[in-house]
Amino acid sequence: MGENSTQQNLELRSVSELKGTTFIIPFQQRGYKWTQDNVRILLDDILDFINSDKMMYCLQPLAVVDRGDNKYEVIDGQQRLTTLFLIYKYLFAKNYCTFEYERDIISKESDSKRTDFLRGDIDELNDTSIDFFYISQAYLTVKDWFRETINDATYRRLDDEKRCKCDCGLVKWDYINCIKEHFKTIFDAPKEEKSIQILWYLVDKNKSHSAFRDINSGKIQLTNSDLIKALLLNRTNGLENVQREQIAVQFEQMERQLAEDKFWYMLQSSDVNRQKGQSRMDLLFNLVAKITDEDYQIESRKSFFTFADYDKDHLLEMWKNVRLKYQRLKDMFDDPYAFHYIGYLTYCSKSRRLTTSKIEDLLDWRSENGNTDFVRKLKLEVGKNRQIGNRYSRLEDYYYGDTENLRRIFILHNIETLLQRYEELKNNRGLRFSYEYFPFELLHKQSWNIEHIASHTDNDLTSEQDRRDWLESAKADFPELFNDDDDFDKLVKDDNAFNEQFNKIIGKIRNIVGTAATIEREEDKNAIGNLVLLDEHTNKYFHNALFPRKRRIVIMAGGLRNEADIEQNVESLYVPVCTKQVYLKAYNKKSSVKLFEWTKEDAKAYIADMQEKLKCYFKIKQ
Repeated sequence: MGENSTQQNLELRSVSELKGTTFIIPFQQRGYKWTQDNVRILLDDILDFINSDKMMYCLQPLAVVDRGDNKYEVIDGQQRLTTLFLIYKYLFAKNYCTFEYERDIISKESDSKRTDFLRGDIDELNDTSIDFFYISQAYLTVKDWFRETINDATYRRLDDEKRCKCDCGLVKWDYINCIKEHFKTIFDAPKEEKSIQILWYLVDKNKSHSAFRDINSGKIQLTNSDLIKALLLNRTNGLENVQREQIAVQFEQMERQLAEDKFWYMLQSSDVNRQKGQSRMDLLFNLVAKITDEDYQIESRKSFFTFADYDKDHLLEMWKNVRLKYQRLKDMFDDPYAFHYIGYLTYCSKSRRLTTSKIEDLLDWRSENGNTDFVRKLKLEVGKNRQIGNRYSRLEDYYYGDTENLRRIFILHNIETLLQRYEELKNNRGLRFSYEYFPFELLHKQSWNIEHIASHTDNDLTSEQDRRDWLESAKADFPELFNDDDDFDKLVKDDNAFNEQFNKIIGKIRNIVGTAATIEREEDKNAIGNLVLLDEHTNKYFHNALFPRKRRIVIMAGGLRNEADIEQNVESLYVPVCTKQVYLKAYNKKSSVKLFEWTKEDAKAYIADMQEKLKCYFKIKQ
């Protein structure tokens, strides 16, 4: 069911509006199973509502199918509906609605007729059937709760300043003696007055079976956001038409923005689990309702009940706060510095996501500081948490194997590179509102490796396919070292033949580059100057390839390709800007730069750039 149809089929109904209705309980519904604790919790909640200034106590959705003649088949909500019936029965000594059980209609045993049992007097515990036992136990629990509450009030110390909210004039806890009248009032009140209300969800008749299956398997489409949207746009909520129309437009605008992965992954490392009735809009609602992440995981609709507790003025105020939270987050997203530092902090957080309390802190910082001071505070937060530089004070001290810290270093190097480019373009080209985002969504969705730029072993090509790929790539770069009559199958399968050809090619590279310039020591190969951030998918094409082939793969993965390229199987993927600059030899600006190998001079220039861009995070020893 789409959002529009969901909204149209949702409305709030007071308990009093259910009078005279017949509710059909279908075969597939389980029997009534509420315990004494369930009943007492509901009664306690209603009593708290009576003592509050709130105008509405809203119960969870009642999903029904219209069967005509004021009869409705109950798809979800039988337990709550039956409990309300029992409370009403106790308060008014009469039945306000009727239940028909499909299972009872065909039953020949008169004592199994739950309809008749509910209609009659319930004076004692009945254990002739499981259903009768739970129904009678619940009714007697209601009676006991009222008696215990009244008796408890007798022994309380009374505060003369706390008067009953009704016109009886009794002090706060004395008025428990008229509690039944208070309960009667709210059970009988129309929805325009202080009352108990149910979120009435009308299911299409043709979808009743699938709706029952989805609801009971946890796949109900009534998300927390759906419910709040219905509450805001319902014609009976007291808001003016123009207000509801404006809210509808704003709601859609925010949903579109939150659906954009660039925006969402600035704050969260993964999407929410829609199987549990969650949506991205819940983030805003939880911020306004001050719902913790822990509470949200237990009950994803918790913020809805906070919204539903208020009258129209408070509902409108809550929506204004949602808009304010959203706009501040949007301001952060639109600022390149705030976006990148927040996205980085999100990635470096323990759960790869920012908690609602942390986001609230960011919102407070942004509210209390100008944009420049806010960005400075974010940058200090990166340094304060020691996301990088927490083990060593020098970049040169990081080696292959320290994967998490290296990944953080390379991500921040990319971020600072993008920000420096933005600053230069903004000042020199006037591109104030145009900048390149670092795609945090890809950072979280894909697997990223720390890859050696120059291969970390001399010859690790043991499989025939790896050898064939390597030889074909080498032949494209050094055709003069191959004879036309070379038997590739022999080169691939014969160890001696392959090693001879391998050494011939490596020797050629060292002659071109210079033996002193090549990175040969294992320690140097594992140093940060020979490492780079690369997505796992592109990395799989390397196979210990020579630098020219790695360079070619990275260029093609970045989108530059034509039909003549030999690496046609390489997919176009995002290549981080610093990774691309490594393989384009952009850090070594000397005219003598060699494209056949990654050299010590290249590594030195690469490290120097990292030192410059990350100097505020490290105590660099010059």
